[in-house]
Amino acid sequence: MHPKIDILGCGLGGMITALALANNNIKTTIIEGRCTAHKDFFKDIRTTALTSSSRKFFEDIGIWNTLSEIAGSINDIYVADNKAPEMLHFASDELEHGEIMGYLVQNSEFKKALFDLVLANKLITLIEDSSYEITENNSNGCKLVLNNESERNCDLLLVCDGQRSKAKQLYFSSEMEKRYDQCAITFIAHHQKKHEGTAVEHFMKTGPFAILPLRDQNLSSIVWTIESDMKNAIMNLPKDEFTYLIQQNFGNFLGKLEIQGEAASFPLKAYATNQYYNKSIVLVADTAHIIHPLAGQGLNQGIKDIAVLTSLLRVGGSREHILQAYQQARKSDNANMLEITDIINTVFSNHSKVLHGLRRVGFQAIENISPFKKLFIKYAMGKR
Repeated sequence: MHPKIDILGCGLGGMITALALANNNIKTTIIEGRCTAHKDFFKDIRTTALTSSSRKFFEDIGIWNTLSEIAGSINDIYVADNKAPEMLHFASDELEHGEIMGYLVQNSEFKKALFDLVLANKLITLIEDSSYEITENNSNGCKLVLNNESERNCDLLLVCDGQRSKAKQLYFSSEMEKRYDQCAITFIAHHQKKHEGTAVEHFMKTGPFAILPLRDQNLSSIVWTIESDMKNAIMNLPKDEFTYLIQQNFGNFLGKLEIQGEAASFPLKAYATNQYYNKSIVLVADTAHIIHPLAGQGLNQGIKDIAVLTSLLRVGGSREHILQAYQQARKSDNANMLEITDIINTVFSNHSKVLHGLRRVGFQAIENISPFKKLFIKYAMGKR
């Protein structure tokens, strides 16, 4: 018999978890604190990069056909160090079997698409506009009281309601937490020329400046990482001055730019919890780990969590054994990705001329030594 499972949070992680379990004929109930009818429920200016491994997982659980309608393909990735002539170029035509480097989805559209799939699935129940209190957590299950004073019992409580989750704060502690003194400014830019699926990562003196191709060939998502003390000065610029600054960073390879909509900024941090489960409470995706966004691997790591946990719950067996296996399988991989992104950010945020020279040599070596390059591509695509 399948366990009775409740999921905290109707965000990306919570909905993907519920849909994955439903594909394996496991019923779940999602408990969401906000009202989904509120105009801001789906509002999110950010974008999410998806690896080919994440696409494969979405295909396996039967939702990729829906998501493919809103996803833009990433066919080429260029990496430049402060506009130096040496560049790394990762291209889809270097891959086998017509594979694609990755995909990009606007979060607002991503959430809406997943939400429609959740509502249409008979194995998923949604309780919204409801806070919770955990009154009991032991090896046999959890007991919750919702704000309408109704009581719920579940065998497993999957925590997907984000890094500020009440359940996480009560039952888990951090193994590592780091504030980067950086923030990411993000917005959508319209450009004259078609991007043809080209993504560019400029490691500039002010911080990484990423150009990410959306499904519309004339739209790209911009993610500019800057030092936190620069945020107010940049965000308060008049629109024409802000656009001029972005055009200087962007370059002219796609022609003249226009900023669409508003820009928003988000503080950056990294953290990892010391364990992924406590008796019958299980952390999934962002509640267990957050990494620097420069490599676009954040949600992809969470999807790997969901894939492993789903496959283990499908097999069944001892619950303690399952949760131990889940933690063992995911903790080390997530820790490795956190360390990799942290090192990359540290190396490229350093303004040393010596390091700049070493980076140029490293770029040439990776670009010209095929095994190194293939290894980087494989890792970026989530194949490890």
